[in-house]
Amino acid sequence: MKIVSWNIANYDDHPQWITRKNLIADEIIKADADIIALQEIRFNKDHPSTKATYMNTAEQILTQLQSRNKFIDAKIITQPAMHFKPNGFWEGLSIITKNDIIETGAIFHSHIHNSADQNKRVTQYSVSVSDNFVFFLFNTHFSSDETNLRSNIGEVMSYAERFAGYPLVLLGDMNATPLNENIHKLTMLGFIDIWNKLNPENDGFTYPSSAPAKRIDHCWANESFANKIKSTKLIGNKPDRDGIYPSDHLGLIIEI
Repeated sequence: MKIVSWNIANYDDHPQWITRKNLIADEIIKADADIIALQEIRFNKDHPSTKATYMNTAEQILTQLQSRNKFIDAKIITQPAMHFKPNGFWEGLSIITKNDIIETGAIFHSHIHNSADQNKRVTQYSVSVSDNFVFFLFNTHFSSDETNLRSNIGEVMSYAERFAGYPLVLLGDMNATPLNENIHKLTMLGFIDIWNKLNPENDGFTYPSSAPAKRIDHCWANESFANKIKSTKLIGNKPDRDGIYPSDHLGLIIEI
């Protein structure tokens, strides 16, 4: 089983969406993924691609995959985090999966208003089954503000306590490097930094994609899940012939 986690860069703030959508689909197919955890999913009814399809960006990616005979019977779970306007303009997270889903839900994070990060945050989770292996996947996009980041992590960990003893993986754009004191708390809570465990000699920088300088996209797992992970690699690190990258972030692929 392979899981891809990727901040795909919303189509309002980042150009060339039609090209990027195809490049993202190319990478997912090349990775032979079974589960896709996506961040920065956007729905804007006035964006040309959504005006034509009434689909958010995750649905457009799934449609692109299905047009190539991939993910035909996949399930998609999308959770908006914040609504910008009352007309249905929102951003959030999506999980696309070939696996059976037992349960899904979300944790809406508390938010202290400040100029550093005005975005509201949510962590999406699903309980999945693959070959009788039941596991809990948390897909997140944490705040870039330290105060809100601290509460984001605390709230996820408090919520995850109800799943103690089950294999659990937390992945996504965490807007902080492994050296950040708030991210480091995951270690103290018994979680394992999968990139550091499997690629200790490689920095694994994920942002920005054109000249990666820091690792802010992560995969952390508890021991019962970490022991099943065989490898983790970066994807989306090559532009097309016109110099366009799939996203401003590199993606992660985790092989179980």
